[in-house]
Amino acid sequence: MRPRSQNRINAYASTQAPLVRAASVLMASSATVSAADRSPAATLVDGMVDLVPLPQAYVRIREIVDDPDVPLREFGAIVAADPALTGRVLRLANSAYMGLVTKVDSIEHAVRVLGVGQLHDMALATSAVGSLSKLRADLFDIYDFWRLSIYAAVCARLLATHCALPTPQRLFVSGLMHNIGTLVMAHELPEAFAESRSRAAAIERPYHELQREMFGFDYAEVGAELMRQWSLPGALIEPVELHTRSIANLTAEQQPAAAVLQVAATTSRAALWQTAESEPVPDYDPIATAQTGIDADAIEDMMTTADGEVVESISILMPQL
Repeated sequence: MRPRSQNRINAYASTQAPLVRAASVLMASSATVSAADRSPAATLVDGMVDLVPLPQAYVRIREIVDDPDVPLREFGAIVAADPALTGRVLRLANSAYMGLVTKVDSIEHAVRVLGVGQLHDMALATSAVGSLSKLRADLFDIYDFWRLSIYAAVCARLLATHCALPTPQRLFVSGLMHNIGTLVMAHELPEAFAESRSRAAAIERPYHELQREMFGFDYAEVGAELMRQWSLPGALIEPVELHTRSIANLTAEQQPAAAVLQVAATTSRAALWQTAESEPVPDYDPIATAQTGIDADAIEDMMTTADGEVVESISILMPQL
């Protein structure tokens, strides 16, 4: 990364108006809620669940996925009742994402081969992309947004497999959703969000660092809050919430998944960096690279593998874009 000049650092202190307006939005929307009860990120996310609801088919899947008394055929029937969801889940099941030897030709077959847990995660992945793509994205290209998210998702799965974590497909979903807080911030605080991006590029600092200074939270916290309000599983939320934090400050239980997602998110930004206006690439957290046992050569190899898988995943998860 290029050295940060003093002139660029000084530029960060100028033009505070968008931030003042952003603070006014947050204060107005939280007037009836005490600071002790709600975080600023939670306040920002309020109402987003109604604006970008997950499809009813997925909501029903979520309701029954942990119920051992629900027969597998009912789970399959819920997915099969939504033709679009069925098509995307089957394509994902037969993609490099799963790496299955046997072709999966029906939802009933998928339930038997993959189990309800993995099918839940695949249904969530396809549902989230469809719902969140409805948000206005005037400040950036929505295709580029999802390409970066899918790249991080593929890298997270590859790393989780490399580290022998128990649910690499679940880390794929966390990777896919790691940046959704960016969509919320751009939608709710467009002027201040645009200003934060410009400042970050000017002084070559990662977005999440500048967001914490300007707003008191970053995109990871906002995204995790939306996932929480969607009532998604905690195992999906935690890596999203923690991946921008110092891995050394996390508990031993939190570190493995957060480290995987930190390396995946950083790698996706390094792989897709294009110009000085692109998001500055964060440094790799040394504890994260130690946790994942990965070095520069391994990262290059992972990028090569990811490049092919990302193209396939994009065609499945976002065919309309």
